[in-house]
Amino acid sequence: MYCTTCGNEVPFGDNYCPNDGTFQQHDLQQHVTSGATPKFCSDCGTSNTGEHLYCIQCGSFQLTLIPFKFERTKEKVSAPSQALPDLSGINKKMALLCALLAFLMVGIASFIIAESFQNQAVSIQEVIAEYARVGQDGILYDFYDYGDSNLPTDPYTGTTDYWMATHLLNSEVSFDSTYDDETYKGGVHLESGYLILLLIPIFALLLSGYLYGRRNSLNTQQYWISSLLIGAVYGGLTAIVAIFAGFSFSGEIADDWFNTSLAIENNYPFVKAFFAAFFIGTVISFIGCLLGSGTLKSLTSSPLKEGVRTITIGIAASIVVMMVVFYGFIIDDLRLLGVEDIPTSVFVFIIAQLGFLLWNVLNLSSLSLNMSGFGENVQIDFSTLAGMKVIPTVTDQDLTMLLNNAQDLRFYMLLGLLLPITLFVWAGYRMQQEDAVRIHRIAMFGFVYALLMSLLVAGTNTGINFYSSPLTDSFIEMEDLPTLFYGFSTIGTFFKCFIFSTLFAIAGAYWKKQRNRGQVRT
Repeated sequence: MYCTTCGNEVPFGDNYCPNDGTFQQHDLQQHVTSGATPKFCSDCGTSNTGEHLYCIQCGSFQLTLIPFKFERTKEKVSAPSQALPDLSGINKKMALLCALLAFLMVGIASFIIAESFQNQAVSIQEVIAEYARVGQDGILYDFYDYGDSNLPTDPYTGTTDYWMATHLLNSEVSFDSTYDDETYKGGVHLESGYLILLLIPIFALLLSGYLYGRRNSLNTQQYWISSLLIGAVYGGLTAIVAIFAGFSFSGEIADDWFNTSLAIENNYPFVKAFFAAFFIGTVISFIGCLLGSGTLKSLTSSPLKEGVRTITIGIAASIVVMMVVFYGFIIDDLRLLGVEDIPTSVFVFIIAQLGFLLWNVLNLSSLSLNMSGFGENVQIDFSTLAGMKVIPTVTDQDLTMLLNNAQDLRFYMLLGLLLPITLFVWAGYRMQQEDAVRIHRIAMFGFVYALLMSLLVAGTNTGINFYSSPLTDSFIEMEDLPTLFYGFSTIGTFFKCFIFSTLFAIAGAYWKKQRNRGQVRT
């Protein structure tokens, strides 16, 4: 090394020149240069009077390299906001009006249905009252205090009961009786969901959401927040109706030798009514908002769109099949039994319910009928793949004939599997937009479809479950109380529908992929 000031040779490792004492820079981590040009080259000692950047003798770079030290400015990262979503762009007043409109539409429709079914309700109530007598004179008459000739004709079910039924809500009938200074408590849990009644809030909320979407131009997130507001208001109003829904009856008989009282109440759970109406109101109004704003058109073949489309087409097709079967086969058998004329309203209810049951069976779900009581338990299961099974095995002639007919029905059910398979394949075909098959997108379709089907199953199952406090001096034990269930397993329906729909939707996606490749080659 040579001194950059006088050109004298500096021993390697020394920090200062032995001739003039100039500090010599020895930095292994060199990054930037100093501003002064040295007079002599540090590598060969040649004079650099022309202040060249490179030595004219050896070509060495003349500027001294020194470490570059800097402090990196720390970027301020804003903490995630914990505030509520921005509601400034949402038309809150319009959302409240839409929720109120849907609520009133459902109420008016429930009133019309209650009035149309009033005659049937009265006749059924009279039959029940006729067979509900206790004792020689009929204690039921004494409870009502109408004497022995006049029966009350007001139906037990009214507008509020149908209002709750439109949201697939079940009722809880409880009784409290006192006989001879002993109190007995019990009740009946009723499960009876009619799918066709669900169309009333669906139509009302779709219309309300459509009006909101037409009047307000927002993005998808803002429409979702608006739907949450509509669902919350709609659910709150429906829960208030649930408080006043149902009926109550109380009566007392006092005689010389006994004293008895009876109180019956039919109630609907407040919390369950709120969450059921909130869920229906939010989802359906959101779809209505997307329809009204035209956003749904841009969601070409989305999992949500295909899931709703598949369920709608499948149930509608199953209802048409049940109408054909009813008029082609069942109506003749009913005439042989003496049933000549069926009211239109009853016919529509039955056909719609049977159509949904058929569609669920075609989705590989197992339809179960469980009957128990008085020490006996019978379970009848029917599925498309396994056929009909009766537990325990019985030798009754009528059930044997029923099993034989079920085997013939199984062939037609296997043939009917073509309907859901076709719809699932078509859904996967429509969702395939790119060269690569997006499995997660198809799995989302299967999840949406299975979730909607399981929710419908949970609301349409039919069952009667009696419960009571222990009865002293009674020959009826707790396990002997009768129970009845007719429907599907909610969890089983979800997994079967998810697997069934996803697999065939994937097949439809690969079909379109292969077809697109064939068109490109040609």
